Amino acid sequence: MQKRLLIAGGTGLIGSAIAMEARNQGWNVLLISRSAGDGLIQWDPDNLHISLEQPLTCDAIINLAGASIAGGRWTKRRKKLIIESRRQSAATIEKYLADGRLKTEVYIGASAIGIYGNRENETVDENTIIEPEEDWLAKTAQAWEEGHRRIEQLGIRTIIVRIGLVLSRQGGAMKEMIQTAPFGFLGYFGKGHQVWSWIHLEDVANIFLHAITHQEMKGVYLATAPFPVTNKRITSLISKAYKPNRLIVPVPGMVLSLMLGEMHYMLMDSCQGYPKRLIESGYQFSFLKIETAIEDLMGR
Repeated sequence: MQKRLLIAGGTGLIGSAIAMEARNQGWNVLLISRSAGDGLIQWDPDNLHISLEQPLTCDAIINLAGASIAGGRWTKRRKKLIIESRRQSAATIEKYLADGRLKTEVYIGASAIGIYGNRENETVDENTIIEPEEDWLAKTAQAWEEGHRRIEQLGIRTIIVRIGLVLSRQGGAMKEMIQTAPFGFLGYFGKGHQVWSWIHLEDVANIFLHAITHQEMKGVYLATAPFPVTNKRITSLISKAYKPNRLIVPVPGMVLSLMLGEMHYMLMDSCQGYPKRLIESGYQFSFLKIETAIEDLMGR
């Protein structure tokens, strides 16, 4: 019998990649969305509602839902939307699991490496203690994970995936970074020394599916390649993929602050992630090194 996967937030960059790979592996994939359509289950997480005519049994549920972190300046209103959208999506799924209208063997909730805050040259892994942070992005990720852990209390195998900087030409940071390439240059941020814990989009999708099928997995896992690099290194490699090579120039932190407001910290902070538990689970990366990841993405 075909296995069923339900994805909340499945129309975004990561959700679309997971859905495509899952279908390639033979899964029946359903998406929860605010919009109506074929293969979509409509929901209104603001009011903790999912449009189900009858109980739905799934082999796995993945929850990626939440307003985009990079979708606009972090005004007070935007911050509230970002954090509440994450709390409400988890609370909605929790409600339907608790009363039996949804059933699943495993629940996987997304989180972000931003939970560690700015760690400069310190290496962090899944066992690193998360201290209370003044950093708003870290506090948001902590609230996100609290919502996922409430589902664990229902007795469901629960996994939290802390996702690093996702590299893809379809969206995210890389898509923004290459926008100036037609004009002959690319920018790195500040001095470019900040360490980015990156991950190829293909590996992100495979990590989620790996977590579903490996029943011994539960708790927190880092979705980052084991060899993080500086922002300037990533920019340099992208530049070399163009013929002729693009000039790389610094974008001062002050300019980023004026353009992006508080959101510029997301580009300037350092976090050196090492996916210790993920590697111990037996996951095999398709893209271990940044050189092969950039070569793959820029060669497409």
